[in-house]
Amino acid sequence: MDADDQGSSRIGALRVSARGWHGVQLAVLGFIGLCGVLQQDAGSGKPHWLQVLAGLLVLTAFGVACVATVLVALAAWPVYAPHPRGADDDTEVASTSRRLRTGITLTYVAVAVLAFATSSAWWPSGSSDGADSSAVEVRTQTGQICGGLDSPTQQGVLAISAEGRVVQIALADIVSVRPVAAC
Repeated sequence: MDADDQGSSRIGALRVSARGWHGVQLAVLGFIGLCGVLQQDAGSGKPHWLQVLAGLLVLTAFGVACVATVLVALAAWPVYAPHPRGADDDTEVASTSRRLRTGITLTYVAVAVLAFATSSAWWPSGSSDGADSSAVEVRTQTGQICGGLDSPTQQGVLAISAEGRVVQIALADIVSVRPVAAC
């Protein structure tokens, strides 16, 4: 304990508790940062608004955790200003306790906001069986081709992207079309 903490055992106990919570808060900040990095998966198939909302919630959780960390740090390692006349240990204990409680509460709020942000990971994907829904195998009278669906340049054809090229097949020539997991 610091020399200032030895004057009052209550204030010393509060500061020791705050120092312990400060370590927990630094772990929460690191976890929020890791989740923020992992949250950014642009090709996930999630709607853009959901990705933006999740990103904003992660940033909000980070901001709240930073404020909480400052409050607990001020309780653990106070920055002293001149004390007004009549200030006593009870006043200092009350203000330190208030900072510590507020900081701990904000830490829990930051974790809850982060949990809400990461719940976007459960957004349903476009395909129920896990296969790429645009991969198809097309059979014609002369053979078959497997690839992803593409946009045709004319009417009456099916465009398949396979091996770096786009093949357009007349609908009249198609015998069968079936979805496949991969080509």
